[in-house]
Amino acid sequence: MTTVAKKPQAPDPAYLAAVLRRRQAMRAQLDEAEALFAVADTEAAALLAQQYEATRSTKSDITLPDDETKFAAVTRVPGSAAAQVEDRGAFVAWVRDTYPDHFDYRIIPARTETFVTEEFEAAVLDALTAANSTEYADPDTGLVHQVPGVRMRANRRPYFRWSFTRKSKGQPLTGQELALDAIEAARLDIRTAPELPAAEVEVPVEVIEQ
Repeated sequence: MTTVAKKPQAPDPAYLAAVLRRRQAMRAQLDEAEALFAVADTEAAALLAQQYEATRSTKSDITLPDDETKFAAVTRVPGSAAAQVEDRGAFVAWVRDTYPDHFDYRIIPARTETFVTEEFEAAVLDALTAANSTEYADPDTGLVHQVPGVRMRANRRPYFRWSFTRKSKGQPLTGQELALDAIEAARLDIRTAPELPAAEVEVPVEVIEQ
């Protein structure tokens, strides 16, 4: 018995057109949202950095326009740095003069090379990294040494971590749901940028000479 392959059937033209139309319209809306978000995200990060410099505040609650309903929060995550040897000659000379037990010579054909034991160098750099400083506190003597040839090099810049609130007994909606409901109800306008506050005017102080 011969089986005849079934001819592929094209999708319904009207349904195909509707799906393609919806897909591309959503893409256009997403592109617009991403562009708006990039601007808002940059401005928010700059203002949060300004606030941190002025007040050392590391966390901000985010509320709906009623200024009461919290739906999100943002937290500043500090950067980190690690100690690295940048001037090996200065570092080796410091170890030679301060901790000679951890300093030695290597005889290489045609030349002699000085070096610091790997274990000691790693211990010093780990201690400096933990203290976020180039001052080394000797764990045995308690003496504090300024270590030459070493620099704290940033390996992660500070950044801001954003989060939505979760459901709770008092609030059955997540932060995302609260925000979307407010947008849909026209209680939260995300297309219009907030107005800049009025610039503070410095009042001149009259000095009376006596």
